[in-house]
Amino acid sequence: MHRPEGRARGRVVHGPRPGRPRAQPGADRGGPEVSLEELRRQIDEVDAEILRLLKRRVELASAVGRLKRELSMPVGDPAREAAVLARAAAEARAQGLDVELVTLAFKAVVGLCKRVQERTRVAFPGPRGGFGEEAALKAFLSEGAVLEPMEALQGVFEAVESGSFDYGVVPIEGSAEGFVGETLDLLAASDVRVCGEVEVKASLNLIARPGARLEDVSVVLGHPQALSRCAPLLRRVLPSVELRERSSSAEAVREAVGSDGVAAVGSDLAAAAYGGEVLARGLGGGYARFLVIGRRRIERAVGCKTSVMFEAPSASASLHRALSPLALRGVSLACIASRPARGRPGDLMFYLEFEGDDEKCLEGLREEAYYVKVLGTFGRLG
Repeated sequence: MHRPEGRARGRVVHGPRPGRPRAQPGADRGGPEVSLEELRRQIDEVDAEILRLLKRRVELASAVGRLKRELSMPVGDPAREAAVLARAAAEARAQGLDVELVTLAFKAVVGLCKRVQERTRVAFPGPRGGFGEEAALKAFLSEGAVLEPMEALQGVFEAVESGSFDYGVVPIEGSAEGFVGETLDLLAASDVRVCGEVEVKASLNLIARPGARLEDVSVVLGHPQALSRCAPLLRRVLPSVELRERSSSAEAVREAVGSDGVAAVGSDLAAAAYGGEVLARGLGGGYARFLVIGRRRIERAVGCKTSVMFEAPSASASLHRALSPLALRGVSLACIASRPARGRPGDLMFYLEFEGDDEKCLEGLREEAYYVKVLGTFGRLG
């Protein structure tokens, strides 16, 4: 039989009386009344603590990932992940929580930490918007890598050596300036490997703050080499313009965008990075080649070269003897550059790239040269 509304098992259920507040949790147990707002505030505090602990867990997972890379260990560890989930399930069961939901939550946490561990970290020299970042983007865009600028070229090497970063992108040569001596010196002193190469087009534009007019530009900033390449055209377009050097093209663009009557020579990437407007394109061109340094081979690289540094007397006959194993085996020489050998007056340290990875060539080179350091076998990226 249908019971009247409000009845249940012979007991009348009354709603709250008008004007009387509903009882709060704890009131029926003799405890103090707690408002809904207070309960939500406490939940917010717990959520904040969960996020703080989650951030700490991610930081620890990132440190574990760096240590594993230093020890050449695989990042993934299925046995460890299974143990973490099993422990979480057991603890949830002991505390009366839904085991399935807690396991799902911990799977999400483990997945987040794995992504942090596995995401490639890449260092590049100079501020954002320079050709270093452009090379890093071209080489690692497909991996969704974390790209971070270093203040100096040496900082890129140190970041990779310490294990804080997986790879570094460093300039090796440009169409205007030739080989980068500082990079050669750092390669000679470091124990990192050459893992790849990437080439970018060094297209230079005139960039200023949005709304600026070409005829109002009285000062042009830029890297010395960039200004040198663009000076003839700039003088024709802006006969009375003053050229001022800056440490990098990206730095020049950043300064110009914040100034009136000032423009800078830089790339499209620099214009986008600092909110600049391109007033004129194609002031100069060329290319810049970068090496990717690290400790692990990059399997997706295309082609095969080997880079070597060796020391020999500066006499041409000595260099000819050192290179004879390559000639005898018909190996193509990709490039060669030299630097003064430290501590040995009259000797030179040579940087050499040859096609392929012929071990016999290296054996012959070791017989003819004072010192041979194999930097790595690598391919092209991007």
